[in-house]
Amino acid sequence: MTDDGMSGGDGGGSGVPGQPPGVLAASSGSHAHLPLYAQIQRFIRGEIASGRLKEGDQIPTEAALCEQFKAARATVARAVQQLALEGLIVRRAGSGSFVSMRSISAPLQLTEVSSFEDKLALEGASVSYEVLGFVTRAAGEEHGALLKLDATERVFELRRLRVIGDQRASLEIRIIPPAIGGAITVEMLHSRSIHRILDELGSPVRQVVGKIRASTATPDLAAQLDVAPGSALLIRDYTLRDGAGRPLISGESYYRAEFHIDYIVQQIA
Repeated sequence: MTDDGMSGGDGGGSGVPGQPPGVLAASSGSHAHLPLYAQIQRFIRGEIASGRLKEGDQIPTEAALCEQFKAARATVARAVQQLALEGLIVRRAGSGSFVSMRSISAPLQLTEVSSFEDKLALEGASVSYEVLGFVTRAAGEEHGALLKLDATERVFELRRLRVIGDQRASLEIRIIPPAIGGAITVEMLHSRSIHRILDELGSPVRQVVGKIRASTATPDLAAQLDVAPGSALLIRDYTLRDGAGRPLISGESYYRAEFHIDYIVQQIA
């Protein structure tokens, strides 16, 4: 291999044991004009496009790719890092690199209030829940102000994961006033969206006030969402209100990078 990362071999080496015959020849023969890191990327893309590597599958290790392509570790790392930046794969500390799960999309409708789960249902996806905690605590200054409660008043804090298929999609943290929290059952927490729970309790959501921001995963968030620490996250802060504008619940949701929001802005004459 030359210093510029180009392959110095003739492309006739054998592939990694277990790979289909001729895979390496296709990677380093017909595309030998490409820098070696680009050949590695092309190979991984091809494995994903063909279905040999599916969502959630682990890609070959860096050591295996080094052997297959007769490449330096830095060259392989460059190829893998670029694929991770593109969102094609995800890197997990201590575990390796895996094919990204499909993108999670929730359309943003500015004229209708609906839940994240309702929007996913329109796309044929179903959501299940993993409850991490449902405890009481003091409201605190921030949530007390949002919910129009005294900072010392006791509220319920819900922490649960939304799971799509077998993928942890988001972590929701809800701060719930006692009048509502005391009426929520364990069965509700494991089976229903917050919007549906509020509907059943006679307090339907008619307004959502909030903001969307970006951040990175702390070690705790990374463990809960099954991503690497420092991974990009999308965060939605919001307060749910009833038809009279009274606050019902406040909180935030942390979404993995696969999540995105589709929206259309239309001017009304």
